[in-house]
Amino acid sequence: MNLRQLKYFIALAEELHFGRAAAILNIAQPPLSQQIKALEADLDVSLFDRSTRPIALTPAGLALLREGREIVSQVARAEAIARREGSKDAGRLVIGVTGTAALEFAAPVLKALSRRRPNVQVSLREMSSPAQLEALEKGDIHIGFVRPPVLDERMSIRLVHSEQFYVALPHDHPKAREKEVRLAELSGTPLVIFERDEAPGFRDLMLHVCRTAGYTPTTIQDAPQMVTMLCLVAAGLGCAMVPASARRLAINDVSFRPLVDYSPSIELYAVWMPEKQAPFVDDLLQAVSEAQEDNS
Repeated sequence: MNLRQLKYFIALAEELHFGRAAAILNIAQPPLSQQIKALEADLDVSLFDRSTRPIALTPAGLALLREGREIVSQVARAEAIARREGSKDAGRLVIGVTGTAALEFAAPVLKALSRRRPNVQVSLREMSSPAQLEALEKGDIHIGFVRPPVLDERMSIRLVHSEQFYVALPHDHPKAREKEVRLAELSGTPLVIFERDEAPGFRDLMLHVCRTAGYTPTTIQDAPQMVTMLCLVAAGLGCAMVPASARRLAINDVSFRPLVDYSPSIELYAVWMPEKQAPFVDDLLQAVSEAQEDNS
């Protein structure tokens, strides 16, 4: 006896009519009759009294109907549980990330996540930090990687990465030939910096570092993204304070030099909404820890 035969038997036992049972099962009547006969042969009993109209269940048929319904129900329950458990390893995680974080931080973290959850589909969206915080509130992303500040007390935050400032200079700038640069020596050079709406915390940190080091730019040129900033530097329109990871962009005619001056680290935070926490956020945070251990 197999599960298909049992389902065929239950359909016929409930309808007591071969034609109607076959229609419910979406099969022709002859295959239904053949399967019922094969089931009776396997069990060596008669399940139906075919001498009456409509046909009737025999005592053996009544017993099988009771047990068969329970068996089919248990099989359906087992299938549902298996699918539900299997779905825990599959799904979608939407991640927001700043452009500079995507350069150095994101790749090893996503690689670690793939090892933990190979069936999770990751959607990576490059967004400014303010845009990520807004997207988190709306539920458009599940977790973000942002520059401070994060002022919404409903959001959980965790420091995940820090790096040092470098200065990006036009390749023909006199200081571009030196191994490291003191910011005060750049006074009189225009400064290219993030627009306030795109990275308010990052912009304020850049300006603080410049003021503390005694660097007074002649003019300030705003730019919306890191690539735009570096293109302006390459064009000779100024220098820029950038994270060390920006060196990975390797834009022609731009030289990156470390700073002699002490400067605070540029911090990156994971941020998410606990009350809306999506599946796999914990896995991603664990992947961050694994990536940090691999790089230590």
